[in-house]
Amino acid sequence: MEVASQFGSMVDLMLTASYIDGVFHPREWAFVQKYVDSVVAMVEQSTVGSGDDRARWRAHFADQYQKLEAEVGEVVGAGDASSIAQRLHARALARFKTMSHADQATALELVTAIVHADGEVSQSEHDLQQHLHDAYSAKPAGKSFGPNATTVVGADRKAAAPISVTAHAWRDLTALSHPLLDPIEQTLSPHPIERKAQIEWDYNLVQQAILAWQRQRTLGSNRLSGITDIEQLPPGSRFLDGFVHVMRPTAPVELIVLGDLHGCYSCLKAALLQSNFIQRAWAHQWDPANHPDVKLVLLGDYIDRGRYSFDGVLRAVLHLFAALPDHVILLRGNHEWLRWIDNRITSGVYPAEALASIAPYVPLEMLEAYRQLFEQMPTSFLFERTMFVHAGVPREDTLAERYHDLSSLNDDQLRFQMMWSDPVATDHVPVEMQRMNPRFSFGREQFKAFMRRVGMRAMIRGHEQIDPGFEVFYDLGDSMLLNLFSAGGAENADLPYDSAYRSVTPMALSVFAEAGKLTATPWPLHYQPFNYEPHNGLYRRQPVLEYRYG
Repeated sequence: MEVASQFGSMVDLMLTASYIDGVFHPREWAFVQKYVDSVVAMVEQSTVGSGDDRARWRAHFADQYQKLEAEVGEVVGAGDASSIAQRLHARALARFKTMSHADQATALELVTAIVHADGEVSQSEHDLQQHLHDAYSAKPAGKSFGPNATTVVGADRKAAAPISVTAHAWRDLTALSHPLLDPIEQTLSPHPIERKAQIEWDYNLVQQAILAWQRQRTLGSNRLSGITDIEQLPPGSRFLDGFVHVMRPTAPVELIVLGDLHGCYSCLKAALLQSNFIQRAWAHQWDPANHPDVKLVLLGDYIDRGRYSFDGVLRAVLHLFAALPDHVILLRGNHEWLRWIDNRITSGVYPAEALASIAPYVPLEMLEAYRQLFEQMPTSFLFERTMFVHAGVPREDTLAERYHDLSSLNDDQLRFQMMWSDPVATDHVPVEMQRMNPRFSFGREQFKAFMRRVGMRAMIRGHEQIDPGFEVFYDLGDSMLLNLFSAGGAENADLPYDSAYRSVTPMALSVFAEAGKLTATPWPLHYQPFNYEPHNGLYRRQPVLEYRYG
């Protein structure tokens, strides 16, 4: 869907949800305005067109918003009050069904936020939200391309698979708590003095992470310059060059990979204790000859959607990185994007529940520290011929213009686009369509072309809600694309009760590397024990600061 059409559909749905209870509340109006601003900001950040072009986009958005507002207003003004909700409900559902599955997921997030914007959820709002969710759940996310897929573009089926994907496994919890995690499990306090101490602690964690990356970058500076193939680097290489992590192992290693966590701390804790990651990392440090290496790879999107973002997931991963900097790889997602607008810090995505929830209670210096943290966060990890990234491949025209060697993965435009793109089950997406939307799609041919250009054979990414939690989206013989999502859970108390992520089975992925061969095993996250006070300190204290919908 091109950006103008996508914008129109999203705004139409939000206006309909705003009017459906008979009152367009000022907070709902402000929410729609913020969404418009965020879309324009994303267009500007993605450098789509010139300054004049972006000015025309802003004018177009304003015109379309006014038109849609008038159309929805006509529905409200026609007929008696008893029929208004029914007509708006039908209008919204019809619009929703025209969207792609990925756009439906975004629309659900926006509708969920806007029905909460005025502090009350009416019956008509609840019914609309439920029916939209039912429509989303009934629509398949698209074909998964497994090992026996027949829709292959120029694949060499004789080539060895880049990664051998096994059946799902189950990992038992090795413990219900850990001394490294216990002290950090505390929500931001409603009491100013105690909260000040917590903020100082979080500020120090942010500074430690930034300094650790600076040290790693100093050691790895320019090592990718002139490198066009990963095998030009000596075996045993392990460094950070700019925003690109690189590892060429010479001994067995397990990568514990997590996709989007989105404020679901219970999912993160489950992954750590099911994999016994902390103890195994310590054991490798003490006795590497007898304890294989283990890394924790996080694909970004630590905040928003769930209840425990800045004071839950983000604090925990920074704490882990500070304690085990050689074993934790933090990658940036599109939600890790804060920017200055009109002398205040705002999020680059919308809705932005995490920022909205803490902004009234933390000083501007803390928000600026988070902004700097996100700007310094690495964006890709090259592990032999497998790439880990938040979203996907850049636009094909950007790749042609700006890619020269592996150091080009540090290019600002390439990095930004690789935090936003999505694969689709088609061969090719016209570049003209890609240019129309900062969140654009790519097809199999574009994926294969990118992978060949950078010398990679497999990509593991997050970014998109997928209800199974894991899927092989492309299996093209000489290249593969794996999707992973680690937030969600039907009974997960870390999520708002009406979250669209409740349909997701949150998953982790273990990638085992030995003797040049990679094996990937997905496993479900056993988050349920950590939804309660005895095993999760985030549930210990009441009241907590209000969760805000953006």
